Amino acid sequence: MSGKIEAYLALLFKWNRAYRLTAFESLEEARTLGVGPSLALADDLPEGAEVLDVGSGGGFPAVPLAIARPDLHITCTEPSLGKAAFLREAKFQFGLNLAVEALPVERLLPPAPGRAWGAITVRGVNLKRGLLKRLVAALPPGGLLAVWSGGEREANYAEWARAAGLEVEERKLLDTPPVTLLLARVPRGTVAAEARPAGV
Repeated sequence: MSGKIEAYLALLFKWNRAYRLTAFESLEEARTLGVGPSLALADDLPEGAEVLDVGSGGGFPAVPLAIARPDLHITCTEPSLGKAAFLREAKFQFGLNLAVEALPVERLLPPAPGRAWGAITVRGVNLKRGLLKRLVAALPPGGLLAVWSGGEREANYAEWARAAGLEVEERKLLDTPPVTLLLARVPRGTVAAEARPAGV
């Protein structure tokens, strides 16, 4: 575990007293259940990718990924002002390539003209089917939707992603508690988002 990640976890638990950033009860739990699963995506993201993190909360997976992959351009969306302030403090203290938007992710969908999200990450957010479809529509051909989940929700997300035409891989990370990384990719050769039918 890198020194920056250890410093981030220390900052997380310091701020957690006031802002309830995480349900993890110890540093070891945060390392095992937070950092480890977050970094499971690190090798799947292309060099310099633009990443949109949905409901960033205390920073999983965005902060560990930003530390491990400084080439990534990560935009965190977090409507809670306290949590957004924490993310900005982490960005400042550790020199991270993060942008923090204190607003719901829906406000950034679809992306602005000339901008495309190469990957969208979701952890700790109860996705509805409509939002998942909007996230898929915001991705270009070859774009990746990565969702950390487990149990019944995981099965639902995988089913919805396949129904939206994505190529789905389910990568089991932990047994107890169950954590699976769902990797859903827009097939190359698919029409770009602006040319897709609404809701696809």
